[in-house]
Amino acid sequence: MKKHKTKGIIYLRIFSVFLATYLVLMIGFSVFLVFQERQVTGMELRTYALQINNSVESILQNYLDNDKQITDISKVKNELLQESSIFTSRNFEGAVFTGDYELLFNTNNYWQCSYTKYKEGNKHYTGYGYLNPMDWFGKEEIGELEGYLYANPQPKKVGDLSEYTLNLQGFWVDNGMIIPEKITVNALYAQKFDEEGNLRSSGGVHTDDISYLSGYKNTRGLPYFEWGSIIAYNNGNPNSEKRNELRQVVSDPSKLKKTVQNFTSSEGLTSQRLEMLTYRYYLSMPYQNSVRVNDDQSLESDFWTVIGCDINIGERCFPTLAFVWLSCLITFSIAALILARQTFKTYKQQEELENQRKEMTNALAHDLKTPLSIISGYAQNLQENVHTDKREHYANHIQANVNRMDKIIHKMLELTRLESDSLQIKFEDVALDEVCKKIIDRYKLVGEDKSITISLEGKALIKADYSLIARVVDNFLVNAIENTPEGGSIKIRIFDDTVEIYNSGSRIPQDKIDEIWLPFKKGDVSRSHTKGTGLGLAISRAILELHNFSYGAENRVEGVIFWFRFR
Repeated sequence: MKKHKTKGIIYLRIFSVFLATYLVLMIGFSVFLVFQERQVTGMELRTYALQINNSVESILQNYLDNDKQITDISKVKNELLQESSIFTSRNFEGAVFTGDYELLFNTNNYWQCSYTKYKEGNKHYTGYGYLNPMDWFGKEEIGELEGYLYANPQPKKVGDLSEYTLNLQGFWVDNGMIIPEKITVNALYAQKFDEEGNLRSSGGVHTDDISYLSGYKNTRGLPYFEWGSIIAYNNGNPNSEKRNELRQVVSDPSKLKKTVQNFTSSEGLTSQRLEMLTYRYYLSMPYQNSVRVNDDQSLESDFWTVIGCDINIGERCFPTLAFVWLSCLITFSIAALILARQTFKTYKQQEELENQRKEMTNALAHDLKTPLSIISGYAQNLQENVHTDKREHYANHIQANVNRMDKIIHKMLELTRLESDSLQIKFEDVALDEVCKKIIDRYKLVGEDKSITISLEGKALIKADYSLIARVVDNFLVNAIENTPEGGSIKIRIFDDTVEIYNSGSRIPQDKIDEIWLPFKKGDVSRSHTKGTGLGLAISRAILELHNFSYGAENRVEGVIFWFRFR
């Protein structure tokens, strides 16, 4: 229960830190990206406005006298009306002012119409005008007409509906304004697609099945035309509250005057936040892209072109932000998970190490307590002159226990030295078979006393520290002798990459087999009748790990094998 609680706390803390860092970085990046996108949007608006301004200049130049005065204002308005699509593309709105801030032309929410104004022989001259539907139709009829005008069916195959055309069957022109007599709606159907699936041509039959009458009676002698068409707005229905507000802004002379006064500092571009990430841009451009500075430092231009647009910066940034937020969330989550797992693993290792130290301290205290008690008892007898005839016996036992304690302490110091980072290993060529023969000879008498048969097979030459690897073989053999019953056998076999030391006798419980390499750990009570310190296998483990040799112990049918692999 405590383990799961600790794990939950570690994971919660790490994920909380990563989440807080993630949010700070992502919010900072989002603010930076929005700021940069605003700058980019301003530059794009300048570039596009420059194109519009050049188009306006080319129209005006055809109707200006030497004093920069317009010679035929109706023709100028008509040509600007023809080019109104350049103002309204990309959802822009625009206006053209004279140098005295008089409104010459502005985009509006009327319907743009085209018609044949007159013809000379086979040549037709197109005229343009505006139709204000609210002057001639009810709200419901306007809604129906706009539904046809701005429909976008998206045909997929030949015969699918592609669009509707709104035709003027009879109309009058009043100073550029169209007064309809009758509007008919006709459906067009897809006829041809290109290889990429884009619609190439459409067709249909003109009918009067859907028609709308204005009811106007011409009492003023206005010029009458028989045929015309209503031009659909390329970017959908422009008649929204926000678009009407934008049109009023760009056509406001006072707004232009205020902008011109600050023209040198702001270069005619201003922006205003409408909603959270929606900005309204306003840009004024002088005629021929240059201004004159008067004596009173005021600015002057023969004409001004004004461009405005509402841009949702959030929509422009959303794909990038979505990708960055999601990818960084995944990256941060993976990093947090890896760090949390590693931290918990380190915590468990530290906890296990602390438990091992406690167990080792307790075991060491236990192993020292017995000889200390014996020494204390014999010393007390010597002080009190009890059994004076046994003084030599007491002295011998005291010395034996002191030697035992000294051996334990030296083993502990040796294990500490081996586990430190300061120990230098001297690698040299070591003949394992010769090392094993010397150690077998060392314990030959001990084996004979217990009637244990010790055999050696194979040979190998390895790179190792001679004294340390000899210590490993010595510890393995001593461990085997101490745990082999009388009349048993020990077999040392050397293979191409492995040394195995087998001893017959009792097996090690499987759940204890990994613990025998720890200080003062023994596999089984039946294998613990030994006079050893309980540090031999721990020392062997430390030496083998210093050499980067793998090692282990395995139970067999009639005994146990200890091994280490040197390649």
